Amino acid sequence: MTETATLTRLIYGAFARAELDRWDGVIAEDVAINSPAGYGMQGLKLFKDWAGNFTDLSYRIDLADEHLALDSAGNGRGFITFLLHWKHTKDFLGLAPTGREGTSIETMLLTVRAGVVTRIDVASNTPDLVIYEYERGWPMPHNVRPPVLLEGPDRSHANADGV
Repeated sequence: MTETATLTRLIYGAFARAELDRWDGVIAEDVAINSPAGYGMQGLKLFKDWAGNFTDLSYRIDLADEHLALDSAGNGRGFITFLLHWKHTKDFLGLAPTGREGTSIETMLLTVRAGVVTRIDVASNTPDLVIYEYERGWPMPHNVRPPVLLEGPDRSHANADGV
């Protein structure tokens, strides 16, 4: 395994085993965090607390895919896609337990500077858990417009007739 794969495996392994202190030094103290459950969050402590709720909810977290592309200075981007096997048997982010269980495929998009993760954007690949949270009143961010790598052409005039 190459060193570039080690960062993603370390982050995944710590999450899957609920050993979140292993993130110290590889995720920045002031990491920026965005997800369907909250936008504009910041800080490693907050991220560990948030992730701890997911490790409590999930009885197994599988690695589905990963990739990391870093330059010689340790700058770049990567992702970790994982499958949460969850069952809601105790409080989860303030939501009372229902016993409901399911699976959820999630992706952590990582921005890396000098070998340290400085930004994490979590994307839900399947709607099961997101819908479950939303139906229980979890406040979901709407109309979020994060910074992008490349802005596509504005074609709103092409759809002006409502099509």
